[in-house]
Amino acid sequence: MKLYVAIFISFISLSLFSCATGPVHMAMNESESIKSSYDQTILQSMSDKNQPLLHEIYLRLTKDKINIYKQGLGFNTLRDENKEGHYYLMVNIRPPEISFDEHSTKPHERFSTVLGGYFQKYLTYIKRTDIETSGVEGVSFGIYWPVRDYSQCKENGGFIEYIIVYLSRNDIYNIFEGNKTFAEISQDAEILASLNLEPAKYYKPKYQ
Repeated sequence: MKLYVAIFISFISLSLFSCATGPVHMAMNESESIKSSYDQTILQSMSDKNQPLLHEIYLRLTKDKINIYKQGLGFNTLRDENKEGHYYLMVNIRPPEISFDEHSTKPHERFSTVLGGYFQKYLTYIKRTDIETSGVEGVSFGIYWPVRDYSQCKENGGFIEYIIVYLSRNDIYNIFEGNKTFAEISQDAEILASLNLEPAKYYKPKYQ
């Protein structure tokens, strides 16, 4: 069943040809990491009730020096074709080791590398109790990364790409219990991605 994102995901490009530091998309502290304001009353209520949980997830990630995307921890809504809302725990990260050279990689290569090489690893930072405590139907887990012109600068500049995978409770439980791998689960999951400065759209999994 096709689900549609009921929130807007902001996307801002960075300077392509300079080593000067541009906009910083990763959160620098807890207040920048946790989304605190929502347009929907139900999401605001879920956020207010689950501040201790979001704080715990924040500490869990930052303890291992995993960068969090700005306002990347919180809750969001997906709506099905009947416009019924489904509520998900939102976790968006920007791992420091993921970065690509714009000129030596293609968008589909970056997509498959991140989807196949990093999601299984970083999903281990989500706990079963995160879902059960917050009462959500699943987790929307996103990984963001920079694409840069390495001939100009490897540390700054470029633009941001991302993949967000929407996983139901059963999907998460099957991964945690070893019944299925992330690669198997993702074959039927909703995968939203923005690549090569294009608007976000749904993709089917492609692995290297």
